[in-house]
Amino acid sequence: MRILLPTLYDTRGGSTRVLLAAATALAERHAVTVRAPLPEAHERTPADFPSQPLESLPAKLAVLPRLAGLVARETRALRRLRPEVIHVHDEPSLAVYGLAARALRPRPFVLWHLHAPTGGGRAAPLLARLADACILLGPHAEAPGGLPARVVRNPLPRPVRREAPSPALPGLAVVGALTHRKGQDRALEAFAVFCRRPGTQDARLTLIGPALDLAFAQALRDRAAALGLADRVVLAGERPADRAFEGVGLALFPSRAEMQPLALAEAMARGLPVVASDIPAHRAMLTEAGADPAALAAPEPERFADAILSAARQPPPPDLAERVAALHAPDRFAADLEAALAALVPPERNAGL
Repeated sequence: MRILLPTLYDTRGGSTRVLLAAATALAERHAVTVRAPLPEAHERTPADFPSQPLESLPAKLAVLPRLAGLVARETRALRRLRPEVIHVHDEPSLAVYGLAARALRPRPFVLWHLHAPTGGGRAAPLLARLADACILLGPHAEAPGGLPARVVRNPLPRPVRREAPSPALPGLAVVGALTHRKGQDRALEAFAVFCRRPGTQDARLTLIGPALDLAFAQALRDRAAALGLADRVVLAGERPADRAFEGVGLALFPSRAEMQPLALAEAMARGLPVVASDIPAHRAMLTEAGADPAALAAPEPERFADAILSAARQPPPPDLAERVAALHAPDRFAADLEAALAALVPPERNAGL
């Protein structure tokens, strides 16, 4: 089949990395085109869509004229490329390519790889109508709008195992884009409580990831200063994916919502102790891997601080890393993705599968 994998984003978030992994996996059996503002793209487009999250209504309304222009541009691209399947990995791309696909006859099959919760707003059912089916990242997730769906776990690169943390307090870190959904503010409040515990005077908290929400990032700096922790909290910025966990001894995942927390899987696959907020995606991932549910914590600072102290004292079992790596192995991802295409794409289009 002719499969187009497009994105409007030029950032290196989890959805972009999975899009590129999907392109590699599908290229073995299909004619794949990546169209994106990325150096790896077969067709490189301008980076003319904001990478910052569009969380307010004014911000979303402000990009509507730009989206209209993108729909017109990408309709022309679709007429030239004539894809049979459009495999989108983010909501703006679903909006643009879902609308553009309607101008073609026959209309391409739109497959939505759902990386983030859709929320309960008015846009969710409208977006679902633009897709024909979706890929979910775990059994805890629900398909929006009753779309046909299959579960395909996100892949991890084969990680380099690290030594177990020393008995001394490890370096604490949150790995993920700085946004309200990722919950770095929760980690900061828990860290403030943690620093009042005996033996934590040398503790440091590093926030690793791009500041996609600049106002949120500044609020974190201001709050750290107000708590008297400005010299113990570092906003390290974005790192290359293979160095994201460099120097991390204990990884924190305080997200308010996730679909499949790839950074949590990578931390466990590296043998790191973790503490994660008790949300469905985190609970499902730990349960599937056979990890200790004590790593899950309520969002209240006292409870999260207790979990950090417990995780620092009790390293994970040595076989957990292998189990997590096997669940998210690239070859398993490729096989599951191929099976999802065979199950979801109509027979008249998947004859080549």
